[in-house]
Amino acid sequence: MKGDRNNSWIMVTGATGGIGGALVARLVKEGRSVIAAARDPSRLPQVTGPGRIAGLELDLEQPATIEAAAREIARTVGEDGLSGLINMAGVIIEGPLESIPPRELRRQLEINVVGSFAITQALLPLLKQAQGSVVNIGAISAHLTVPFYGPIAASKSALASLNDAMRLEFAQFGVEVFLIEPGAMSTGIFSTSRQRRDANLSASPQLERHYRAALATMDRAFEKAGADDPKVVVEAVMNAFSGRRTKPRTVVGKGTGMLLMLSWLPIRTREKVVKSALGLTAALNPAGSLGSKLARP
Repeated sequence: MKGDRNNSWIMVTGATGGIGGALVARLVKEGRSVIAAARDPSRLPQVTGPGRIAGLELDLEQPATIEAAAREIARTVGEDGLSGLINMAGVIIEGPLESIPPRELRRQLEINVVGSFAITQALLPLLKQAQGSVVNIGAISAHLTVPFYGPIAASKSALASLNDAMRLEFAQFGVEVFLIEPGAMSTGIFSTSRQRRDANLSASPQLERHYRAALATMDRAFEKAGADDPKVVVEAVMNAFSGRRTKPRTVVGKGTGMLLMLSWLPIRTREKVVKSALGLTAALNPAGSLGSKLARP
């Protein structure tokens, strides 16, 4: 963000989430004026500080709420325009691909990709007015997809592509675009996604029996690796809005540097390392598999 814009407005989607709530609190503490958007604004955190906060209803699955939000934001910011948009809202759909209903994949893409695109497009005229900034929250999974996380990785890969196009196209208007790509964070979103995963599996006893041991092994591997504090994402976003030189795409969080290095390995080597690290080598390489047959001379 260019110049001193403490009196101008920044919008945060997903403001009731763990990272979104922490970011809103930080912005208000630093004297920023924040439009905090969420599906249920009554759940917004109580924050204190010299800044201002305005709650706003926004459901990225509902085009009507996006249109209504854009009108309300235009009234709020007036001729000054919108100095920042932080696309924080998102969901995680995980589990074996054969157990995930197509409607769940559509929801994953609708919220994480289409919804983020739609609200950005709707607010672009206001961002142009202020020569503001857009910060999209991606994920390390855009670089490295692991088993049973295909839907979330697909959504973050798509968002990364849109982000790069935004950066190239919006620069002519003085609008900067950044992508922050975290690893696993200590928030409630993973607990929610696991509950949904288990519910999908329970609908098919056969799939439940087949995948349960592998999923339990992978869960233990993730728990052992640990998750990072959401403040690392908050700091990365604040840097993007600081006016200091910031990378267009920034990977943050515990272990993400190693995961990024793994993404550069040859595909078969990378997959062996990933399966071994997650304890899934045996589960995903059964004797007599098609891959084993094709590998024989």
